[in-house]
Amino acid sequence: MAAALRIGVIGGSIAGCAAAVAGSRAGADVTVYERSAAELQDRGFGIVIPPPLHEELVGSGYLDTDMPTAPVGTRVWLTREPGGRSARELARQASPVTPCNWGLLWRSLRASAGGVRYLRGQPVASVRHESAGLAVIASTRGEEAYDVVVGADGHASATRQLLAPGLRPEPAPYMVWRGAIPLGALAGHPRELDLLRGAWVTLGFPGGHGIFYLIPGGPQDGDGSTGASNRLLAYAIYGRPPEGAEPGPYVQELAKEHFPAAWADIVARGGRRATACHPVADVQAPRVARP
Repeated sequence: MAAALRIGVIGGSIAGCAAAVAGSRAGADVTVYERSAAELQDRGFGIVIPPPLHEELVGSGYLDTDMPTAPVGTRVWLTREPGGRSARELARQASPVTPCNWGLLWRSLRASAGGVRYLRGQPVASVRHESAGLAVIASTRGEEAYDVVVGADGHASATRQLLAPGLRPEPAPYMVWRGAIPLGALAGHPRELDLLRGAWVTLGFPGGHGIFYLIPGGPQDGDGSTGASNRLLAYAIYGRPPEGAEPGPYVQELAKEHFPAAWADIVARGGRRATACHPVADVQAPRVARP
């Protein structure tokens, strides 16, 4: 009997776990290398999945049917009223999405991956080809050879360097602030909360935009349930901080300057602990696979 195909997956978050599920179901011996030693399931930011893809992932068993989501069918476009602080609705359109909690999505994929070898706290130093056609992953554990290596390791991908040596991501001229805050941040703003229960909101301003939507809370949030009573407000705000500004706290200044008053207050109530600031990088790889 032939030995099982050996697959090494670099990166153990959403894409890495999905690759591990596919490999395991194909009968391969799969090892996942995740650089973070932290509990990924505790990450609570939002992620939006197109409904057909969500249905496909559930139907094929990648996601548990009981994984909570917060689907809405409408997108509302807002901006700040010129010369004022109130909101002006620009457009409303049918745009169904399936918002998820990143941590709950990861937890479901990780469970579907079953008994794959998942190595936490194992950053990969390099990947190289061997003359026998194998690929070798070097980590703090040493070196291991695989028939197939899948790179799911983000913008600083070691795998991409093997495919396209010297290729470097270029910093984009903007950043993204992501947050997930309790619905208590909407206390005193019933109109905004009512809008978010049926729609996801895009708020435009000069030089950027913000996206707001509700996601399921995790076991550590709200009442800990998986029902509609346990929700978080997730947002992603894209913009460019002025030169010399500290990027992290600047999002509150940006919201105060450009958002309608109610939405600026919601962002301010979230506080810095509920927000992460990420630089954005652009990269165009000449190929995605090497035989």
